[in-house]
Amino acid sequence: MAAATPTSSREPVPSREPIPSGSLAVRATTSSSTSSSTSTAPQAATAPARATGLATRAGRLGKADWRSYGPLQIDWSNWRPMGGSYVAPTLNGNGQALYLAVNCGARKINATSQSGQWKSWDSPQTDFEQRLISDLCRAKGT
Repeated sequence: MAAATPTSSREPVPSREPIPSGSLAVRATTSSSTSSSTSTAPQAATAPARATGLATRAGRLGKADWRSYGPLQIDWSNWRPMGGSYVAPTLNGNGQALYLAVNCGARKINATSQSGQWKSWDSPQTDFEQRLISDLCRAKGT
């Protein structure tokens, strides 16, 4: 009897393009100890417990469909409605797991820090962030 050979599942390799300093990809890689909110900002959804092991858990939710937006890899098949926004498992340019949220009504984006805390809602700063919002909101019909 032959021994079972483990198979490996390769994650997509993030692109190595320059990241503008104000972009979500940079904001998502830094941790923030404080968060600000205003009455006009979309309500932040409750952050999932932790982003650690995100890619593994995302694979269990359903068949992953990883799409690249700038340096971000987004599991497109696992967008979930949460608190008036859509949230999906994401890998940043360094391969670190986080959650990304898009609020179509406000056309704002948000991401979790490495500790799983939501940051502030921001307008898209780069072309890929604008493309992401447009693609998702069109796909969701909002």
